[in-house]
Amino acid sequence: MRFVVLDEADRMLDMGFIDDVEQIIKQCPGQRQTLFFSATISQRIKELSNRYMKQPIKVMAERQVDPSKLKQVYYDIHKSMKLSLLVHLLKKEEPGLVMVFCNTRKNTDFVVKNLKANKIDAIAIHGGLSQNKRTRTINMFDNAKVSVLVCTDVAARGLHIENVSHICNYDIPRDSNDYVHRIGRTARAGESGKVINLLCDYDYDNFSRVLKDFSEFRIDKMEKLNIQKINTIRTERRPQRNSFFKKNRNNFRKRR
Repeated sequence: MRFVVLDEADRMLDMGFIDDVEQIIKQCPGQRQTLFFSATISQRIKELSNRYMKQPIKVMAERQVDPSKLKQVYYDIHKSMKLSLLVHLLKKEEPGLVMVFCNTRKNTDFVVKNLKANKIDAIAIHGGLSQNKRTRTINMFDNAKVSVLVCTDVAARGLHIENVSHICNYDIPRDSNDYVHRIGRTARAGESGKVINLLCDYDYDNFSRVLKDFSEFRIDKMEKLNIQKINTIRTERRPQRNSFFKKNRNNFRKRR
């Protein structure tokens, strides 16, 4: 073994895999080249590199988001109208490929179900799907067999999908760096793109963080639109882990 490569190093730490990563590194030969790839260089990343690298060299890439090619806007709207506004914009904008980002799997499933109910060709991807399912979903979107991909931040990194014309943030991410990863899916290779942010009261803190950390971004406020509210379909609640015990509680008591 000549190389050890750790991709998405910052995400590995954020997700709590640091112990697993270190166990793997410790099993590797001492004579090797070690490479860490990370979107952000936190203090923990520096400590990790100093611990397992000899005279590490830091190589930084220029930011991939070109403000001159990327138009960013936001709508401030009541949370009950978010989905209605999204449906309206997807039909009005006549975009190419669109990625709609949500913060949770639950919201992702909710949004894609309601988009389909309103005759918008959409498909979902998040961490709750198998790798094979995620791969098939990405291939369908990449080949333009579906026009709207509703996703969590699992799709914000490491994907190269051409012809994404619009990014829509249904939820504003908690980490401002994730905002940059999301919008970096469009306006690539000199092409133009558009980012639409849908804000309600629970997005204000996250959006303020984005504006503070990336003050060079120009994000224009759009006027409120007079749109009709659509009827929404709720997603089924996921079964709880202890549902089997609850279902059979009486049987267990009888046996005791």
